[in-house]
Amino acid sequence: MKSTIYLHGLLSILLFTGCSVEKRLESARQDLLEEYRTMPDWKKLPARTISWQQALIMLENNLELQRAQLNILEARQQRDRVYRDFIPMVDIGHYYSTALMRGNDSIPSSSSFDVNILFSIPALTQLPIDHYTRSLTLFKAEKDLELKRRELTAKLWKIFREHDLKRRRYAVEDSAPENRLADRQLKAEERELEQRDSTRELCALLNDYGARWQPMTGSLPEISWQEYRKLATVPDELTQTMMALTLESARLQKLGTGLQYLPDIHINFYSPTLFSTSGGTTEGFFSGGQDVRMNLNIYQELDTRMETWSQWAMAKENYKLVQQELTHQMHEYRHKMQLLLDSWKSYDRWKRSTVSYMQFRSQQGECEPEAIAELHNEEVALQKEILEQEQKNIERECALIQEYGLPQLPIAPTINHKT
Repeated sequence: MKSTIYLHGLLSILLFTGCSVEKRLESARQDLLEEYRTMPDWKKLPARTISWQQALIMLENNLELQRAQLNILEARQQRDRVYRDFIPMVDIGHYYSTALMRGNDSIPSSSSFDVNILFSIPALTQLPIDHYTRSLTLFKAEKDLELKRRELTAKLWKIFREHDLKRRRYAVEDSAPENRLADRQLKAEERELEQRDSTRELCALLNDYGARWQPMTGSLPEISWQEYRKLATVPDELTQTMMALTLESARLQKLGTGLQYLPDIHINFYSPTLFSTSGGTTEGFFSGGQDVRMNLNIYQELDTRMETWSQWAMAKENYKLVQQELTHQMHEYRHKMQLLLDSWKSYDRWKRSTVSYMQFRSQQGECEPEAIAELHNEEVALQKEILEQEQKNIERECALIQEYGLPQLPIAPTINHKT
């Protein structure tokens, strides 16, 4: 009777857990299709403005940022597993045996139930290095999150700045004398597609598709190359930390290889069986706990093939090479950062002189129609050139924001980029 019950239970579990691959995938496909069909039409979404501070808050919903946060959680769990190895394991077992053929009395039916506790101390020589390695991995994951946040902030800055640049470019194009009706209609269609791509890029960055978000460019803080010149005397602290992490990882590789020469020590404690019953006989604590024992294993593998020594020698040379690579990286960093700041400084001087020239020309007060038209054409051409150079400078701004972040400056109520 009992064997029939167990057999039926086993078959029920197998039938319950068994499933068809095609059915499961079809179900998942239908769920995704239903979600796709319920997505609202892009043109029907409400158009809403968003300030820079609001965008920074919503940036925390970014999928890449969430993935980086999940990596931190996983790294923290891996580090804590070093300590969880000291938590004793509890085994619960029920064992049943009976003859399947009737009339076979040579195999008597038996049933037993056991509860045991096992204390296990991991390899003592490897425990410190495991804990340190996993702590280093957790630390790196936290710094990767900061780097990702800087990267996304720079992307958000670019979207806001380009949105303002497009608005000003449209105004300059509309004021051009060759701006005909047919050209305006064609440009209107091109601008609509351009604005749609920009808006969808912002929605994807914020991971919010509930509205057609429009940046409020007047909420951006003012930045200049002078502020970053003060910061760029040395690499950012986050960059320095990542360099140190690279060097420490190489040192840890050399240390881990050297620890292979130490013997492995494992200690296991077996508690008395807490409870055991079989054939009406009860054992465990009730019987005095005679099955308490301890296992101590010390194992040392001799490096007769010199493989461990070869690995240590390679790790040592790799550590020296990493030091040289970081020195080279710092030289390149200083050179590129100086070029970046110098180019921004040159652009700033060029822009101020160009704007001053435009103001001087506009104050001359031309009277002749041809002179007035020539002055207007010259002003439009200079405005276009300013916008083109400012577009290039946005890349410099984003590079510095990604490296040093945004300076701690008060938020300007408006930004007036006069051209």
